[in-house]
Amino acid sequence: MEPETQNAPPVVAVVVVHEPGDWFEETLDALADQDYPNLRFLFLLTGPSRSTPSGVLGGSGAGAASDGVDAVETVIERRLPNAFVRDLGANVGFGGAANEVLRLVEGQNGFFLFCHDDIAPDRDAVRLLVEELYRSNAGVVGPKLVQWDDPGVLESVGLSLDRFGEVDQAIEPGEVDQEQHDGVRDVFVIPSAMMLVRADLFRELDGFDAAIELHGEDIEFCWRVHHSGARVVVAPSARARHRSDLVARRPDLNHTRIAARHRLRTVATMTGLARLPGRVLELVVLTVASLVVGLFTGRFRQGVAALRSLLGLIPRLPSIVARRRAVSSIRQVPEREVLGLQQRGSAQLNSFLRSRETTTYVGSTTSVRRWRESTTAPVIAWIVVLSLLLLGSRSALAGGVPPVGEFLRFPDSPRDLLAAYTSGWNPHGLGATEANPTGLAILSVLSFTTLFRMGLLQTVFLIGIVVVGLIGLWKLATVFPSTRARIAALVVYAASPLVGAAYAIGSLDVLVAFAAVPWILHTLRRAVGVEMADPQAARSDMADGLVELSWPERLRRTMQFAIVVALGAAFVPVVVALAVVLGVLLAVGTLLALAPWRTALHYVLVTGAGVLVALLLNIPWVSTWSWDRIVGPSPIGDPGRGLRELASFEIGPIDFASLTLALYLPVVGAILLARAWRLTWAVRSGVIVVGFGFLAVLGDRGALPFSAPQAGVLLVPVAAGLAISAAAALAAFDLDVRGGSFGWRQPLGIASSIAIAVGVFPGVVGITSGDWNAP
Repeated sequence: MEPETQNAPPVVAVVVVHEPGDWFEETLDALADQDYPNLRFLFLLTGPSRSTPSGVLGGSGAGAASDGVDAVETVIERRLPNAFVRDLGANVGFGGAANEVLRLVEGQNGFFLFCHDDIAPDRDAVRLLVEELYRSNAGVVGPKLVQWDDPGVLESVGLSLDRFGEVDQAIEPGEVDQEQHDGVRDVFVIPSAMMLVRADLFRELDGFDAAIELHGEDIEFCWRVHHSGARVVVAPSARARHRSDLVARRPDLNHTRIAARHRLRTVATMTGLARLPGRVLELVVLTVASLVVGLFTGRFRQGVAALRSLLGLIPRLPSIVARRRAVSSIRQVPEREVLGLQQRGSAQLNSFLRSRETTTYVGSTTSVRRWRESTTAPVIAWIVVLSLLLLGSRSALAGGVPPVGEFLRFPDSPRDLLAAYTSGWNPHGLGATEANPTGLAILSVLSFTTLFRMGLLQTVFLIGIVVVGLIGLWKLATVFPSTRARIAALVVYAASPLVGAAYAIGSLDVLVAFAAVPWILHTLRRAVGVEMADPQAARSDMADGLVELSWPERLRRTMQFAIVVALGAAFVPVVVALAVVLGVLLAVGTLLALAPWRTALHYVLVTGAGVLVALLLNIPWVSTWSWDRIVGPSPIGDPGRGLRELASFEIGPIDFASLTLALYLPVVGAILLARAWRLTWAVRSGVIVVGFGFLAVLGDRGALPFSAPQAGVLLVPVAAGLAISAAAALAAFDLDVRGGSFGWRQPLGIASSIAIAVGVFPGVVGITSGDWNAP
């Protein structure tokens, strides 16, 4: 063994230890078991606390409690008697602690193996890293990292980096290791959890940036390595388990803010001088965009942290300039070559788009993230639906929207809308001194999208509002994992005769309700925590794909619901009443489906809180509301439509309207066929259909003790309920009926599918005129 030890280049394993837990002994065992013959160990102890968790020693004795550092040293000496242990006292961060090797170890030969204290490499990991470093002539090489408790799941196989310092993983969360990433390749960053570095290179670069205590020391170091001309390589044949629970170990730190601050510091110090002004401008745009997107995607904190860190660069300019001077001497490679090694575009944007291709499924005990079903059917369905909508609106697109009913011409200038909103004078009727609708201000802002062409704005607004409703319905239908079910919901809602009838009679109230109701249902169920259930758990009795929400997340989702209600009410106040009734009916449907009563309670509480915020957002207009103002003027005379006309949405000129009655068969079919969470949604949609249908009939007959909204507004939730019932029926047929023994369930499922095809026929026929039969 002696000749082999002498021939093998020396490797010093530098392990930074900070108040380890009971897993530390496993780390020591893995390091002690390495088969590399010339390996030495340097343990650097950090941390202000002089106590150590009892798990380190496997128990809590009086001697261990009296001096935690001595206890850690005892454990290290027991496993690695020849290791050198140094207590650094204060916690200077991983980079600052690791830099002590420059002072404690002499010589330019050999390698430094930097490790966290929660790493457990395989027995041959160090040897394979050294071999690959020589084979690839690299400066830094790292292993494949897998999860500590589940080594079959990947954690990292090297990291990519964009020019904004954002890391992009080559793997997806929870991706199983099937040797799909086992090829040796160049990467931009090797995580500091375990990296092998040439000793001479580490000394030449003066180690890690001591100003980066944690979160980003590996990014900054590897960026300098690339500037020096050395290679950074990942060797997946070497494997190590990693706990990676820094957030849990240091709950006293704001990790999001620290990571953002160090990321922007690295970009400011490592970007070439010629490209720095443009990079700063790009960072400003990207930060503002992340704030806007984060408001709706749950990443608002990251956006705020990035903004604070960007502004924080200003008072740190002297230290940044000094750091740029310090690293200028190691720039041996042109900036364009280093930029070519980085990922193009924005890693943050790419990660967001890639996350759209995966879906989180809620199971009975845990949630899993898997790739979505790969199919072009949704794209084709959307192309067909939007094409038919544009075909049916071809007259309005060519010559503008005719001034029918509530479709009054917009003013010639957006300033007129804004002046009307701020004037405090309502010109309707005999005129009155009162606040005007909030929608006037919104329309004046939207005029930017059409370059202040108000006629075009009216056309785009009245047609686009239908598209908004269809997108909301699609979002709502994502509670069903079946693509066929979601497409059925989209088609049923898009083909609702309400759309053509609203255009024909010029009903803005119906169109706004058509846009708002699906978004109200979607944001409300998300605020409650109801998400897509796992189709692989179809045989379970899970009543809902329910996830536990933290208070900040529930508050954020409730505010989204409030914003949707506020936007709808800014144009049509009756949206507030629709939101209240929808929340109550969802709670009733939840109880009737025997789902947890807490879910029903959350529906009521979220509805109440969201509606209250929506009212506040419409101040001062809300001060002028009365019940008659909310529901709108009563129709002249007794419409006397009757049950058939209302059930078939015949509020305007519609051909073959009676065929729409076929859509009610899936309402019954879904309840009879579905199980588990499919049954819950079938009951909820059925309650919405019956509840609002009952209100529409009583309101049409004047049998309610109060003034009712116009029938078309009350029928919009019925149309949404029919769409969700259609989706539930098809989902039940796919998961609960197909593959079972033949009986009455199969014919009922087939009949429901046929009924959907028949029921959408009147809506499709309505596009033929091109003007929706408007006068």
